[in-house]
Amino acid sequence: MAAYLAKEFREVDFKDEDIRIIPSGETIGMIVRYQGDGTIDKSILLLGHMYVVEALDIDWDALFFGLTQDDKYFYGRGKIDNKLVITMLSSTFIRLKKEGVIPNREISLVFTGDEETGMITTKILANERPELAKAEYALDSDAGGGDLDANGKAIAYLVQAAEKTYVSFELTLRNKGGHSSRPRPDNAIYELSTALLNIRDYHFPVMWSDMTREFFKVSGAQLGGKLGQAMTAFAADPSNKKASDRLETESSYVGTTRTTCVTTMLTAGHAENALPQSATATVNCRIFPGVSVTQVKQTLQKVVENDAVEFVTLDSPVESLMSELRDDVMASVNKAVRARYPNVQTIAYMESGSTDGMDFRKAGIPT
Repeated sequence: MAAYLAKEFREVDFKDEDIRIIPSGETIGMIVRYQGDGTIDKSILLLGHMYVVEALDIDWDALFFGLTQDDKYFYGRGKIDNKLVITMLSSTFIRLKKEGVIPNREISLVFTGDEETGMITTKILANERPELAKAEYALDSDAGGGDLDANGKAIAYLVQAAEKTYVSFELTLRNKGGHSSRPRPDNAIYELSTALLNIRDYHFPVMWSDMTREFFKVSGAQLGGKLGQAMTAFAADPSNKKASDRLETESSYVGTTRTTCVTTMLTAGHAENALPQSATATVNCRIFPGVSVTQVKQTLQKVVENDAVEFVTLDSPVESLMSELRDDVMASVNKAVRARYPNVQTIAYMESGSTDGMDFRKAGIPT
C-alpha cells in the first residue's frame, strides 16, 4: 500500500525527500510532507493506519481483503477502519497539490503500519522523527465522525479528545497434570475458568469526566427514548445506579462509564488424554483515564481469589492522556460539518478503544 501511495504522490510532484517510508520488522510507517509557505512554523499532523485487524476468510461472504460492492455498500476487511480515511486523506493531498494550493504551514500525513497490533511504527513516528516533533497538534482519522439515529438521520458529529489505556494480561495456572484416566481434584482448566468467571462478574466502579458527562447530556437529548433518558440521567448524576446499569448493557456506551476487562483468548493442555499442566487466558482491559495499569492489575488479582494465578502484563502499555479541546480546531470542524448538515452539533467524547493518538499525546503532541 505504501509503495502504491508513494507512486501516486510522486505523480503530482511531491518530492522524494517529502515522502518517507520507515521499515519496522514486518511492517512500515509512512510520512508525506506537504510543504507550506512558512507563515506558521509549527505543522499539523494527519494520522491514519494502513494495517487492518486480522480475520478468518471462512467467516466472510465477500472477498476477504479485496473490494466488492452492491448497490449500497462497499465490502472488505478494513474498508472503514482505516482504509477509507487513508484514501480520503491521500486523495485530498493529491487534489490540493494538483490545484497548486500552498498551505500557510507544513501539513504531514503520518500513516502507521501496526495500529491494530503492537503499535511499533506508531512509537517510532511519535518519538523518533524530528520532522514530526515540532507539530502543534495532530488530527487522528481513526476516531470520531458522524453519528446517525435509527432512521439514518445525521444527529451529531463526534470529535475524540481522550481515549482509554489499552493493556492485556496473561493469566496462567499450573498443575502437576497426569493421565486423563486418573482425574485429580485440582485441574488447571477448571481453576482458571473459575478465575475468569470472577472477572466476568466483577464490575469496575463507575467513572466520569466533564467530557463524558457532556457527551451523555447532549447525545441523550438527541437520541431520546429510554436509552437517551438513561444518558441524560447519568450526565445529571453519575451516581444514579439505574442509569449507569442501563448504560452498562449497551456495548457502545459501557466503556464510557468505567474500566472494562474481558477474556479474549484461551490455551490449555498438551494432549487430549492428559490432564492439563497449564492453562492460560488473555484478558484485555480498557482503562479509564486517571487509573493506572498497576491499579487494574491489583484489582484483578483480588477478584480472581486465587493466589496461584500468575499475572503477566503484555508488551509495554501506554497510559493514555486527555487532550484539551482547541477552539480553532472545533470551529473548523463545525464549519465543515455545518456546510452540509447545518443543524448537526459537534460533540467531544472519549474513545472506549485505543488509537495511534495515545502515543502522540504521550510525546507531547495534542491529538
